[in-house]
Amino acid sequence: MKGVSLFALLLTSCLDVAGPPRAALDVTLPASAGLEATCTPTGPEICFDARDNNCNGVIDEGCGLHTGILQFVIAWEAPEADVDLNVTDPGNETAKTGQPTAAGLIKDRDCPSAECQGQNVENVYLAEGEPRKGHYEVAVHLEKLNGAAVPVRVRLGVRMGPKSYGRVIELSQPGEDSKFTFEVP
Repeated sequence: MKGVSLFALLLTSCLDVAGPPRAALDVTLPASAGLEATCTPTGPEICFDARDNNCNGVIDEGCGLHTGILQFVIAWEAPEADVDLNVTDPGNETAKTGQPTAAGLIKDRDCPSAECQGQNVENVYLAEGEPRKGHYEVAVHLEKLNGAAVPVRVRLGVRMGPKSYGRVIELSQPGEDSKFTFEVP
């Protein structure tokens, strides 16, 4: 019994808590963004796949990634490829690793790096509070191939309030971007 309770304690210590559910976030997504509402209840959350596997509105929770009412995650399988997630807030400030923008966006992973340990995931989230009203831009950028086969398939997951969205993006040329924008009225 002691081993079971220790295991349960270790398991729960690794889980991120998303907090209480919030009211729907009023966001305008342009059709050109190509994002689709995604949620396929497949069971428990699968880490580092940029999906909401258990349909609770949170992407990759319990995986060591931070979450917030706004969350943007990319994941890709080619470990040698350098893919970047760049999120710009209404003040035209791009989220950087560990440094919140004036609007509260923070990037908590920048892969590939030693901290990623082979899990190619980048994550930007709203640390606290309500999102600032205005225009947001999300860009998925292929920095370097480093020998990766093309196209590099990148899964983008987006959390906006209690809903999650997703899209698969294929990038073939270093310097190539795939962008979308949205408005918080």
